[in-house]
Amino acid sequence: MPNPSFSLPDLLYDDFDLRHLYEEALSRTLQDPEIRDWFDYVKLKPLHIRLEMLRDAGEIIASAPQEYEDYLAARKAIEIRLDLFLDSLRAAIKEHRLRGPLSAVGYSLTAAGIVLSAISEIARWETSPALGLLAVIAGGAAIFAGRLSTRTVATTFISKFQGFIQPLAYGPWAALAARTALIAALEESELPAQARQRINARRRDRFDHDFRVLSSPGLSEAFDSAYHVPTVVARKLDTLVEGLSGASIGIAGPRGSGKSTLIRRFCEEPPEGVNQGHLRCQVSAPVDYAPRDFVLHLFASFCRRSLRYFATVDKPRFGTRLAFIALTYWLAAWAIVKSSTVLSPILIPLTKVPISLQKQLPKMAMPDLARKALAEIFASPESIARASSLLLIIVGIVHMGAAKYRHGNFWRNSTPIRLVNRARAHLSQIRYLQTFTSGWSGAVKSPIWLEGQASRGRSRAEQPLSYPEIVSTFRTYAQEVATHLRPEHSLYIGIDELDKIGSGDDAERFLNEIKGIFGLSNTYFMISVSDDAMNAFERRGLPFRDSFDSSFDEIIRVGPLDYEESLRLLNRRVLGLPEPYVAFCHCLSGGLSRDLIRAARSVIQEGNKLPDGIASLEPICAMVVREELRNKARAIVESVMKHPMSSELLTMLHHLGHRGVMPPAKEVLGQTLVHALEGPSLEFAVYAYFCATLEEVFTSDLTLDRVGGGNIFDDLAAARYAFALDSQLVWRMISSIRQGWGLVVWEAPG
Repeated sequence: MPNPSFSLPDLLYDDFDLRHLYEEALSRTLQDPEIRDWFDYVKLKPLHIRLEMLRDAGEIIASAPQEYEDYLAARKAIEIRLDLFLDSLRAAIKEHRLRGPLSAVGYSLTAAGIVLSAISEIARWETSPALGLLAVIAGGAAIFAGRLSTRTVATTFISKFQGFIQPLAYGPWAALAARTALIAALEESELPAQARQRINARRRDRFDHDFRVLSSPGLSEAFDSAYHVPTVVARKLDTLVEGLSGASIGIAGPRGSGKSTLIRRFCEEPPEGVNQGHLRCQVSAPVDYAPRDFVLHLFASFCRRSLRYFATVDKPRFGTRLAFIALTYWLAAWAIVKSSTVLSPILIPLTKVPISLQKQLPKMAMPDLARKALAEIFASPESIARASSLLLIIVGIVHMGAAKYRHGNFWRNSTPIRLVNRARAHLSQIRYLQTFTSGWSGAVKSPIWLEGQASRGRSRAEQPLSYPEIVSTFRTYAQEVATHLRPEHSLYIGIDELDKIGSGDDAERFLNEIKGIFGLSNTYFMISVSDDAMNAFERRGLPFRDSFDSSFDEIIRVGPLDYEESLRLLNRRVLGLPEPYVAFCHCLSGGLSRDLIRAARSVIQEGNKLPDGIASLEPICAMVVREELRNKARAIVESVMKHPMSSELLTMLHHLGHRGVMPPAKEVLGQTLVHALEGPSLEFAVYAYFCATLEEVFTSDLTLDRVGGGNIFDDLAAARYAFALDSQLVWRMISSIRQGWGLVVWEAPG
């Protein structure tokens, strides 16, 4: 039964339209075939998950930080405008400034209503009596409100009125774009992930060995931000950004640990049509670097991103004013045409205008065409009314054009347009060498055959900027953009792939030459760096100093995931993958998120090859492990030119890498240890030892009781992660794990 203490979060209570959109998106998510099939399998009612996700809606909605922040900002802006309106109203009441305007409006409406009613009676109009009555009532209300505004009861009325209009901040028209973008982001990413995670948590066979994965769309992309898992490092980075008004932050860690995912989370450009919020720009550092060219590339990318960003900035709304002007002139023209019969006593004398003009002006002063036109216009009261209405419409069109011109001129002088123009100018300066040529030439001849000629020419060529000028120009423009964005938004610039530059010295030299662009207020630079940079940064305060220490305000290390984090990551991406398979993927990947997803793909691919009843933990893990060994053997053989080895060992590895059936890892290990091992061949032997351990751990005997409260999964992942450090260290770690698990410990190769 549902929890009787169930209650909706305040956010959905306050904003009914957000609640409605959230419930619709949740319904579509739970009706997805992937998720619906698993409801039947685990014998779980969708209502339970639905109520649970409604109860936790506040936490789920906040998991889309960019869209959620934009929604809150849009709603806050409406609340501020309402408060300012009420404050100005209170001030006007206090100073008795409302009675005059309200009385004037009231008397005008009353008079207009009386006149309209009188005209309707004479002209027999069907709709005008009602309009006249409404105008009289509105005028009387305005007069009454004007007199009431001078009394103390008006202040009390405003206080009660505030409570009445406060819900307008949550109306369907309020923050519509931000609300829609928020729900779209949730439906695309967080809602499916939350549903998978909650269904997986409700499974009674979580440690079952049978393979029952029906589909795995969540594994289609390793870097899909839709399946971002909150980790300790991610929370630390969030806290750091919130506490600084601008910073250069290094993201360190091994390849595949999730550095790019963190940088994309802050710096990736949102999809087209989504509310932009913060301005985000991301580029990749080149492997073969040239600092000047890279800064130019970054500058050009930032200018293009600025153009796209400011193209989405809403111009001040002007449609309402134009509609009001058009409606006013159209109603006036319509009233003139409809009232031509009523106004005939006034218009009949005007029909004599052409005759008067003909008498006063000679015939040559007025062309025949003009005489005919005047005669047609002033032929009758109806024709005069039609001409007057046409003239009024023309005046209205001119009025609208003038208003539009003034509005456009104001908008062109606004800050976003100036930034757009500067971005275009900078792009032109970056891309081309501009040449301007102007000149004039003339010749003068005199009557006495003296001839003179003068010519003048000017040519200007804009020379390429020097590197310091490029850095200075970039900083100036980026600071202007960041200043315009504050205080609601900030500028995020990500530089990825810096850790892939050839060597630590090259990366340090590259960083030392581009660090001049860092250090802007309201601007966050996020740069992926290697572990060497992290180690150098941690040595700060010692008697030496390098570019890593002087370039970054902070460096955050992204380490491998622990087992619980790996479990959450895969549970958000895959439905029905039991925990033993997740544990196997965690151990095989060493806790690196990219390799974890690759391992899960391999497990599902091998599991789908086996028929039902045979697809279980032991054969699937053995198939994945042996395929891993085959790939490693093939890689060792292909590196033989750089790392020579004995012909017997080379033949064995070549046979393992290319024959059809791969023997168990324990057998491969035994065949390898009889040879002299060093370099890559020693690494292969250690990897075979690791794979043999996986084969012996992930068998049909693996149960929760067997695992107990130990950390064997994290220990195996740590051993896999340590391959980058030292092979002998990994051997000792594996031997310790095997001893604790009750397996045979092999002697390390000499």
